[in-house]
Amino acid sequence: GRTPVVFVDGAGSRVRDINGKIYLDFGGGIAVNSLGHSHPEIIRTVTEQVSRLTHVSNLYYHEPQGRLAEKLVGLMGGRGKVFFCNSGAEANEGLFK
Repeated sequence: GRTPVVFVDGAGSRVRDINGKIYLDFGGGIAVNSLGHSHPEIIRTVTEQVSRLTHVSNLYYHEPQGRLAEKLVGLMGGRGKVFFCNSGAEANEGLFK
């Protein structure tokens, strides 16, 4: 069952329900998005990207994913690999492989 709350908007780590009550958002998209709500830089970046491509399957290459992979490998000292996946199950499967 769902908690009987209807959220309408948010800013940073806070969300507001239809009655105007403010809550701290500890769910973070059930641990998949901890970036907060309505950050101007995230809005600008997402708007810029969806004006070109909204989604590209991992069956194909695309430049933003390549740049991110290079940055992540750089943070690992230039050693390692990056595996992009859609779920925790895929992440665990990749780890075991």
